[in-house]
Amino acid sequence: MGTGASRLGGQVAVWRSLDALAALPGLSAAEYAERLLAVVIACVLIVLVTRAGIRRLRYGRRRPWLSLWLRLRLRMRPGAGYASTWSLWRQQGLPAARRVARHARPSLSWWGRHLGTWRSYAAFVGWAQGWLWRRRVYASLECLRLVIAAPQEGKSADAAGTILDAPGAVVATSIRGDLIAATAGLRSAAGQVHVWNPEGTGDFGSTFAWNPVEGCQDMATAVRRAGYMVEATTSRGLSDENFWADQASMTLAAYLHAAGLAGGDLRHVYRWVIEHDDLPVRILSAHPDAADTALSQVVQFLALPDRTRAGVSTTINSVLKFMQHPGIVASLTPAAGAGFDFEAFVTGAGTLYLVAADAKASPVPPLFVAICAEVTDVARQIGGISRPARPARGTLLGSAALGALRDELFPPRTVARLDPPLTMVLDEVANTAPVPVAAWATWAAGSGIWLHLYAQAWAQLVERWGEHGATVIWQACKCKVIYTGTSEPQLCQMVQDLCGYVRVRGPDDFRYSRGGRLRRRPTSSEVPVLPMASVRQLPPGRAVVIQASAPPTIVRTEQVWRRADYRAWRRGGHVLDLPAPQERETPAPMPGLLVPAGVPRWPQVPADELAARRDRAGTGQPPGMSAARAGAGDEGGTEPAGAPGAGRPRPARPPRPPSHPAPWDQPGGGGVDDDRSAPG
Repeated sequence: MGTGASRLGGQVAVWRSLDALAALPGLSAAEYAERLLAVVIACVLIVLVTRAGIRRLRYGRRRPWLSLWLRLRLRMRPGAGYASTWSLWRQQGLPAARRVARHARPSLSWWGRHLGTWRSYAAFVGWAQGWLWRRRVYASLECLRLVIAAPQEGKSADAAGTILDAPGAVVATSIRGDLIAATAGLRSAAGQVHVWNPEGTGDFGSTFAWNPVEGCQDMATAVRRAGYMVEATTSRGLSDENFWADQASMTLAAYLHAAGLAGGDLRHVYRWVIEHDDLPVRILSAHPDAADTALSQVVQFLALPDRTRAGVSTTINSVLKFMQHPGIVASLTPAAGAGFDFEAFVTGAGTLYLVAADAKASPVPPLFVAICAEVTDVARQIGGISRPARPARGTLLGSAALGALRDELFPPRTVARLDPPLTMVLDEVANTAPVPVAAWATWAAGSGIWLHLYAQAWAQLVERWGEHGATVIWQACKCKVIYTGTSEPQLCQMVQDLCGYVRVRGPDDFRYSRGGRLRRRPTSSEVPVLPMASVRQLPPGRAVVIQASAPPTIVRTEQVWRRADYRAWRRGGHVLDLPAPQERETPAPMPGLLVPAGVPRWPQVPADELAARRDRAGTGQPPGMSAARAGAGDEGGTEPAGAPGAGRPRPARPPRPPSHPAPWDQPGGGGVDDDRSAPG
């Protein structure tokens, strides 16, 4: 009775309060109820979210119930521990690239960085998560990029996009001509296109010529070029490798210096090494500006013991083995003044393609390294000169005085790096262009040289630069892109360790208390963000991106044939203005040269003497030799008159092979075509 009265009294109080609120101007009872309901719902949501946040902080995230493969297909965040939308925009988006461009490209103004194209200061890496609008991941100018992908996983398509988006000059290496076909047409609109294809691989010939001896009048230049060429062919695993490499480098530098002082080329250097000629000694002794160290080195080399000198010569020959290729020799011996202008190339927006036939068997890696080293050296020299980032304004609002005042109050910043940067896209970097990346990576970003390294496996880097050198490359490249299909255990373990671990909530633990009540206790565990097996099982076209200090993410990489500018260029029907590879004439064989000059050929044997020849073949006597002569020479007999022991029986001796092969064993000898043994 009392309880019912209290409930009725409460309801009456509520309705009276609603009637009182309804009496307020502009607010009815229904509107008040709606607002009260909204407040209650909001409070409930706040409580639930707060509780969930507290439990998440205490016990960690829950495992996503969708698989990683399906989440990537649905453009969802890969899972716990990966970069969020805010992190993608702030740490791996354009804001981060703009912050770096303030000092990496001081020639760009604030308007140029914020309202201009992003291609001036960033490189596109791929698309991350996002349903309606996918977040784009970029690499800044100071992020050297290392891309490791198995064959046929889209590595070349990504390299083509990097070439097209480069803001300045580009050096690209490849073992095929697909990069030229995909990018040369669009790059020709930015600057001149140069192709060096000495082995005639693909559909495009060479337009590049360079004399490596030119400029070696300076001993420092000769030492630098010789060192890079020898280092490109140095193999690992030999205990005395450093000795032979150092001796070969110093000797080759001295020969290059001598050839440069005499106005020669690599043909002279190659002949001096092969023949051990003393002409370099006479050149270095006669020239007044020759380096004394070069003369001493050549004299010391020629005075070495034969075995040591042969070892040094063998090392130099392995470096200069490209001199046996006629097409390469022709491109290395241009006319005077017709060589490649490195300074004009570095300061412009041209493109240089270096194409090799095969990564292992090609003899051109020493030249590729020498060319890349020459480009980087010129870039460092030009970029190292301090200069204003932009020219003077001149006038302001039509007044020269105001313009001068503005330049005085707000002077332009000085720059000591190459601007715009030199982009180097080195495909098959461990084989085709084995440049000393471990050393370059430490200063390239600060000098305006943007390296993009492409390899098929981590083992290639270890084989080429050793375990320590590969670790330096891994550390120096801030942007690491590992494609799907990677099955190297060491590389997958490294990716798992870099992605880190995350604490996730596991299945709840239900236990009975002492009072018999069922209690639930949440559990948590540390799991890897990206397990080793998941690297190989990513969807096609996906790659793991680990960039600087940002959380890892998984992106869909770019495919050049889907770009709008590439499709527009293909629809336009443009034709590349590049020559076709030159066909070399192959000499006709001359079988007669196999017979030494001055050696008489055995007479032709008629066919009816076949049986007699077979009988004589067993005794080992040649055709035309009598049985008595054969017996006297091979079967014993007596000593001739006048010889010691005349008349004494002579011991038999085994038949000896002839000094020259039988006519039927010689090409074109005209012998019988059946099988037989040669006379003994």
